Amino acid sequence: MERKKTWPRAFKLALVFIGILWGVFLFDVLFPIFLPFTDLSRYGIHPRQINSLFGILTTVFLHGSLSHIISNTLPLLLAMTALFGNYPKTAKKVFILSIVLTGILVWCFARSANHIGASGLLYCLLAYIFISGFFKKDIQSIGISLAIAFLYGSLIFGIIPDKEYISWESHLFGFVSGIFLAWLYRKKDTPVYRSWDEEE
Repeated sequence: MERKKTWPRAFKLALVFIGILWGVFLFDVLFPIFLPFTDLSRYGIHPRQINSLFGILTTVFLHGSLSHIISNTLPLLLAMTALFGNYPKTAKKVFILSIVLTGILVWCFARSANHIGASGLLYCLLAYIFISGFFKKDIQSIGISLAIAFLYGSLIFGIIPDKEYISWESHLFGFVSGIFLAWLYRKKDTPVYRSWDEEE
């Protein structure tokens, strides 16, 4: 299948995921009105606590504020669309591993706090797409990589410890995981070009 045909489906998948994120956020905001002691944010990652291992999978769905989820929405929509549109064969594996690897690293090495949000996943996907473009020596991938660098290059500063309430560890470990996955799948899902004499 030509990659251009995968983009509409990739965009729909990204929209569905973003819709789930917003659904969980709105549920977390509205449900405590009826059950005041309900707080989904407690299911984030609490490093090195065994009862928090499940948070490795749930943390990406949890956001602490409206500004938090808004800041992740558009770049995550674009990153997921680029991932599933440009690398359809490996996208699912990369997406799942991005969540798991980043979460495990945060659980093992981050400071003691409640780490929530999809920022780690975002950093992983952006790093993967950017680095993969050069590993695969693919014009389309490199173009996407440069576009990402232009639009979100400033995100690199998010891996620097700055504000206490921001999980820079999630950003850092997501970025590292993205580079590792780009190397791991550097020979997978490479583009197949048509020959000039190929029959329709």
